[in-house]
Amino acid sequence: MGDAGSQAENSGWPGLGRRVGTVPGALGRSAIASLLFVVDLVTFMLQALKHWWQRNPISNRATRRAVVVQILFSGVDALPLLMLIGLAMGVALTPPLLLAGQSIGEAEELARLLVVGLVLQLGPLLTAVILIGRSGSAIAVDLAQMKLNREVAALDLLGIRLTDYFVAPRLIGGAIAQLALAIYFGAVALIGGSLVSALLLSAEHLALLPALAGAITPGDGVVFVVKNLIFGLIVAGTACFCALKVEVSRTEVPQRTQQAIASSYALVFVMAALFSLLELP
Repeated sequence: MGDAGSQAENSGWPGLGRRVGTVPGALGRSAIASLLFVVDLVTFMLQALKHWWQRNPISNRATRRAVVVQILFSGVDALPLLMLIGLAMGVALTPPLLLAGQSIGEAEELARLLVVGLVLQLGPLLTAVILIGRSGSAIAVDLAQMKLNREVAALDLLGIRLTDYFVAPRLIGGAIAQLALAIYFGAVALIGGSLVSALLLSAEHLALLPALAGAITPGDGVVFVVKNLIFGLIVAGTACFCALKVEVSRTEVPQRTQQAIASSYALVFVMAALFSLLELP
């Protein structure tokens, strides 16, 4: 028996058992760290927006210009890419959905199916993914380089709050750009997909275009706006929050950028799932 116990110990089974036993603790610590990250992120964004609003941003030309520049960079510059993706998704999904929904028969039901699938669910999510890849990474690198080059410290010495001119305008601009891009994506996907379906399948599918406009209820519109504004705040806020954690090393810039991108993806998909659950009848 002693030899058997000795062999089991030498085989590494006790060590494996100890490692397996640490898994619940590691998962718990990871969950707590993620929760604290979200709390700190929300606090950071709320404080930035609060200080920005207290400085009367409407009458401040510098902050207005920063918001407009962020909207142009995040929104207008992304229109060609989003048009291509929206048209491709509309062409890829609209004909199969129409064919599958022919058994339904009613144009209103088919229009509702397209609106829910393309505009309300897929549109905000794909738009946020594009926004993270284009604007989120750029914001993170920009602010991280400013922090590393002591520009943030120089602004503090001059009495200029970083949140008023570099964080809050990015939050506002990112939220507005996300909403505008999601609307643009939905319009391109629905109209482009319907036109292609009419060309490939049947011209009767053009009759769906008037029904599409009436398929969105006021409640859908409110949820759509709120969802996209939250997605935009998550993308811009996470990028700023992670970038400002850079301390002294240049190797931290890609690390914090990667953290911002991964965290943004995780938060956006989690919020999308929560909204989908809330929208269930």
